[in-house]
Amino acid sequence: MPRSLTTHIDSPREVGLRLKAARERAGLSQRQLAFPGCTAAYISRLEAGARVPSLQMVIQLAARLDVSGQWLATGVDTATAEPTELIEAEVALRLGEYEEAERHYRARLSIGDPARPTALAGLGQIAFRAERIEAAIDLLQQALEARRGRLLADPGAVDTLGRAYAITGAMESSVALFERAVAEARDAGASVEELRFAVLLANALIDIGAYGRAETALASVIRIAEGLGDPVTAARIFWSQSRLHTMRHEPELAGRYARRALEILERTENDTYVGMAYHLLAYSEIEAAHYEEALELLTKGRELFGKDLGHRDEARFSIEEARAYMGLGRNGEAAVAARRVLATSDAMQPADRGRAYVTLGDVFLAAGDVDRARSLYERALELLLEHGKRYALDAGRRLADLLEQQGDADAALQVLKRASEAAAIQAGERV
Repeated sequence: MPRSLTTHIDSPREVGLRLKAARERAGLSQRQLAFPGCTAAYISRLEAGARVPSLQMVIQLAARLDVSGQWLATGVDTATAEPTELIEAEVALRLGEYEEAERHYRARLSIGDPARPTALAGLGQIAFRAERIEAAIDLLQQALEARRGRLLADPGAVDTLGRAYAITGAMESSVALFERAVAEARDAGASVEELRFAVLLANALIDIGAYGRAETALASVIRIAEGLGDPVTAARIFWSQSRLHTMRHEPELAGRYARRALEILERTENDTYVGMAYHLLAYSEIEAAHYEEALELLTKGRELFGKDLGHRDEARFSIEEARAYMGLGRNGEAAVAARRVLATSDAMQPADRGRAYVTLGDVFLAAGDVDRARSLYERALELLLEHGKRYALDAGRRLADLLEQQGDADAALQVLKRASEAAAIQAGERV
């Protein structure tokens, strides 16, 4: 399951209106409010709702205008200020200064401390970013329990917990969590969070092959997205629609929606999200047999991730590079990319790892390493039979073809039978 596209503001237009009102109350011109890294022209675009400010930018502008960052970002100002440690921890977390964030969060873990749920959730976020997924799940579940199961109390923690479930292969838990969150948001009339969780739910349903249910989840909130006028929200919808068409083997439609998401994201300040969009678009280009274009997109995506490219993302980029090189007949370069995938494949969620093994098997088979290819196809089939039944038939056919070439027709027949049964079960689960 991919990272989700989230934002820390209610909408660019509303932030722009609040920014302008606060600036005028302070008696400052756009030029007087400007500072290094934030020009008067940029402030003008923010006030027009044409740009999405980063969390750091919101905090710096709020400090200069003597308003709270929360009010500037969301229009809501709590009566009781958050403990300073938690504010500093949140900023450190957003800046990637995890040791500093962890120090502040651990200071608020005492039983009875009202900040304990937030501290547990923060530590869970740190564990997730460090790819300690089991630890992240434990901490985020503790945070949820401390909030008595109220999912809307910290949507970001729920978002991360659902994605952590998916990475471990617990897709049923991920779907169930997001379904609860959608229902809670709808009951509370929280349309922004309903949209957020509906998109996450749709992506989880895409991952289990329940495309009809995913389409229904997206359709239920498109009207909300249109009413918000938030470009990042629109990008999230386009992103999910692109994934849906990709899984339905409709690369042209998938590419169209991915480009729309990319056009929006390129106007934001989050390079990681833009890098993710490049990766998704590259996948669509490979499906459409546009291999050179895919490699260019993957190169751009890697550059945007920079030092933030973790093991899971490294594996995702490398597998697409291997597929693109295979399509171009550049088998040596495909093999190099395949080895990078093998080095980082443990960081991938089980279904993605199974699909990666299928592609790696193709690479080694093309290179003449039949034994390595067979081993990879076998590993892929075992993973996909358990975690990705909709892909099992593809892996089974490859393995069966190889077994037949090696003269073991009986084994080939058994493999096809197992893979076909899994595909039939998956088809029944989608209904």
